[in-house]
Amino acid sequence: MNSFKLKDGIYWIGALNPDLKVFDVIMETQFGTTYNSYLVKGDKKIAVFETVKENKFQEFLERLKTCLDDISKIDYIVLNHTEPDHSGSVGKLLDLAPNAKVVGSKNTIEFLRGILNKDFPHIIVGQDDTISLGNKTLKFISAPFLHWPDSMYTYIEEDKYLVTCDSFGSHFSFDGILLSKVPVERHKDYMVALRYYYMCIFSPFRKYMLEGIEKIKDLKIDAILPGHGPVLDIDIDKMIQTYKNWSTVKNPNEFKSIIIPYATAYGYTRELAQEIEKGIKDYNSTIEVKSYDLNIDNFGKLEGEILREFQWADGILFGSCTINGDTLPVIWNLLTSLNPIVHGGKYVSAFGSYGWSGEAVPNIISRLKELRMHVIDGMKVNFRASRKDLDTAFEFGKEFAKHMCLKTLPEKVVDTVMENLNPDRKLMRWTCSVCGESYVQIDPPEVCPACGVGREFFVPSPLDKKIEKSDAEEKIVIIGGGIAALSTAQVIRERNDKAKIVILSKEKEYPYYRTLLSEMIGENISREKFLVKPEEWYKDKKIEISLKKIVEDIDSKNKIIKTEDGQEISYDKLVIATGARAMVPSIGNSHLEGIFTVRNKEDVDAIKNYCIGKKKAVVIGGGVLGLESACGLQKLGLEVTVVEMMQRMLPRQLDEEGSKIFESCINKSDIKLYKNSKAEKFDGTQKVEGIHLDSGEVIEADIVIISSGIIPNKELAEKAGIAINRGIIVNEKMETSVKDIYACGDVAEYKGNVIGLWQISSDQGKVAGLNSIGIEEKYEDKIQPVTFEGMGTKIFSAGGVLETQDSICERDYDDLIYKKLNFKNNELSSGILIGDIEKGIVIIKGLKDKEKKGNLLKKFYK
Repeated sequence: MNSFKLKDGIYWIGALNPDLKVFDVIMETQFGTTYNSYLVKGDKKIAVFETVKENKFQEFLERLKTCLDDISKIDYIVLNHTEPDHSGSVGKLLDLAPNAKVVGSKNTIEFLRGILNKDFPHIIVGQDDTISLGNKTLKFISAPFLHWPDSMYTYIEEDKYLVTCDSFGSHFSFDGILLSKVPVERHKDYMVALRYYYMCIFSPFRKYMLEGIEKIKDLKIDAILPGHGPVLDIDIDKMIQTYKNWSTVKNPNEFKSIIIPYATAYGYTRELAQEIEKGIKDYNSTIEVKSYDLNIDNFGKLEGEILREFQWADGILFGSCTINGDTLPVIWNLLTSLNPIVHGGKYVSAFGSYGWSGEAVPNIISRLKELRMHVIDGMKVNFRASRKDLDTAFEFGKEFAKHMCLKTLPEKVVDTVMENLNPDRKLMRWTCSVCGESYVQIDPPEVCPACGVGREFFVPSPLDKKIEKSDAEEKIVIIGGGIAALSTAQVIRERNDKAKIVILSKEKEYPYYRTLLSEMIGENISREKFLVKPEEWYKDKKIEISLKKIVEDIDSKNKIIKTEDGQEISYDKLVIATGARAMVPSIGNSHLEGIFTVRNKEDVDAIKNYCIGKKKAVVIGGGVLGLESACGLQKLGLEVTVVEMMQRMLPRQLDEEGSKIFESCINKSDIKLYKNSKAEKFDGTQKVEGIHLDSGEVIEADIVIISSGIIPNKELAEKAGIAINRGIIVNEKMETSVKDIYACGDVAEYKGNVIGLWQISSDQGKVAGLNSIGIEEKYEDKIQPVTFEGMGTKIFSAGGVLETQDSICERDYDDLIYKKLNFKNNELSSGILIGDIEKGIVIIKGLKDKEKKGNLLKKFYK
């Protein structure tokens, strides 16, 4: 079995399976399939792309040996996708090439661990990362959900070859390998296979396919190397356009639609369906309602039509009577055809009549809740509906239509703090009282995406407030890629449609929730949740953002910025939001491998990679971020120790009794704690092996995270002659000492303080942005609550820990719950909650409004 040479240094080394009839249980393979793998030989390094299904390894190996004399010379095994038909032979290949590193996305590496059940050398790559093979460069393109979360493409720059794994593939076995060699009489078969492959695999992911095509639109592509089917060496543009056409679909419904499939034994469920339809129409007569009265005779004819209607429906109501304690099979068949990728987010519910048990409706509701849909509680009626029951069905339909059209859900039972916040059900701006992030919607988020607190911490404000606008046609340049920079750009665009906004960020990624970094050590968070705004937002708002752009110099006299790559960028107003870096205390041997800080996504990726095979971790610094890192390391399966220099934990957030209770929580979580301790030096030759404490004790450590505060990145400003101290000195308008230059966020020093908190950075960014376009705004210090969740508990603290003569305290040492309210001059001055932080919003509002003790206690204990 020979390999097939595609180009100098590039070979097809896959396997053919022309007799395969069924693929992955659910796909018919009329024309068989191929498992494509490719060898790419640079003049310095060698890479294999994908492998083959495990039972095809021998065929794959024989082909590989025809173009590579020594398998152990393989440097990289690149996996664009981890499904076992592509990764099934990786384990065996690694046995023959023990020095090879697996290259893939973060998800790819994690998925492969689950397949191989062992650790392996690897490199995690992301968007626009590159690996050189010498005379060939591999550039990686993130393409998630094509069709797994791990998916990516690889572009071989010098050869203009794009390796796409499943994208643009087909189950079409052809020993000529190239599409150009497929005989004319078989073109029709190929197109049938291509279309069927797309519909089965990619039709649920049309949105992501369009995003993937957008990322490759500017590439010059001479061939596409897919994971199945012929290599596309001809008609490249036509193939990409075909995929684009298939992925671009338009809703055929002019108006909103609700589909009502139901099954009825004696007509009682049909009567409910008819009343429900009347209620829907009463709410909005333009809603198109399609009802299907199903039975075993007509189901086969109607199933396809109903499933097509489901795709575009805004709402679905399932009706079924109960027979033998369950839903009727025709309805179950429809329910099992739903999936969260295609149908998630639709409004759904159930109804039905029953005789002596009534399980059909709750069973349907249970299934719907598994599908990430907006589920509204169903209704069921015993035997035949009375007039009152029919009226209820009418109102059920009316309410269902209302929630579907307004995109709301019926109010759940909530605590009194949340009551009546938005009785008119209008769009509101919901602002998190802990971190300051705001979201425009009818109800507050269940959880704040930025800081993780619950919906009870959100405060509403109306959208119809008149705001001052600016028409200054100026170029505003923002240096930085964090929340301060983003908030600056966002507020400028909200108030000014004419200004040109340019963001220069040294980050590799668009602005993201930096508050999630510690959490990401131990958890996988999707890019969608990680980014503050999607990539499209910047295009929609006409905000020009350059990533991996390092600014070297600011010429404030001529208003020009100079970048590391030699670019000169002019500005009318400049906002410096360069953030801060981690402060590393003076500890001996801090150069050793395995010692990390956490300030950006690359830090987190490096930590997670380094943790593979490690057993013991130490976190130096017992503040909130250090503790979050400790929790993340523990979730990765490591034994974790925290070293804290203070005599008790969180002394700025907790009083002495609160610290004791929290320390009990830490001990209960099996994280070892050293208080009143300093690290003097690290042990090890090349890699860290331990830590010497000032007490003389030595702690074993395979990995160390240092969390000891921040240092503002003020050097650029200092070089430009801008006044600095700890940070860049600013006034209440975020103005620096140089005209038309502003600073905000972690790099800014206001009234002698550099705080380094998300909400402050966001607020200061807004102030800097407004003043930069001529709208006067002054920054005001705000209450800065601190929250923490981990180690089996939750903590909330606001107002500091100064003891007062007037305080109220609750403590439960068994359940480790602590509540402390301090009052001064009959007004709330601070509050601490451990274990149960539900009333944190009461404390925040009480401090903000200077609530009197009596009123505050009524709300706190309501």
